[in-house]
Amino acid sequence: MQLNLADLANAALSARSVPYVEGGATAPARVRLDDTTAAMAADICVRGDLGFVLLLHRRKDGLVAEEIYSSTREADGSWAPADHLSGGVTMIEPTDPHDVGRALRGQALTLFGESETNVFTGRVQAVDGHELVRIHEFLVDARVDCLDIEDHSPGADPNASKMRKPLTSQAAVVVLFPGERFTVGAVAMDGAEPHTLGEPVELTGPDDRAAAGPGF
Repeated sequence: MQLNLADLANAALSARSVPYVEGGATAPARVRLDDTTAAMAADICVRGDLGFVLLLHRRKDGLVAEEIYSSTREADGSWAPADHLSGGVTMIEPTDPHDVGRALRGQALTLFGESETNVFTGRVQAVDGHELVRIHEFLVDARVDCLDIEDHSPGADPNASKMRKPLTSQAAVVVLFPGERFTVGAVAMDGAEPHTLGEPVELTGPDDRAAAGPGF
């Protein structure tokens, strides 16, 4: 099963490797996990040459689990075989609108998973190339087409601080490096006009420190 999910993660990154776009992009067609779908790539997050994929799959006991995979972009633009970072049962039935509604509690988006993991980022501030990253998983209302993400990190480039992330499902993933601070807002596209839903959510990355390499 893990091999199949890893292949799915790589396929998702290869097909849609730039999820953050400028301006009012039209959201892609929605995909959903149903009785005929064993697994789906719910969302991806690409940060430089690092790609993260949120997968949902139905287990043999009928419950839905979420998995996070990551990969590194090679020099030729392809993606290295994806590695499994984390996973677990969602406790949400994503095909049941009433269950999703209960989890959202009237909000446009809500966090349903958060984790930290040590990955190879290759950034100059990393120790031996490795850093902690914080992975945030969102459940969003069916009306939400995009997430507006704004970078409020110290030293952030004001000309590149606002991003619009189109969604392909009612689940989304956003990954932060150490010391970063983002706000994430839900957006519905009413024709060509964006319409903000609810209040934005503030996210923070891990403490502004580098990890100590593999095995720390």
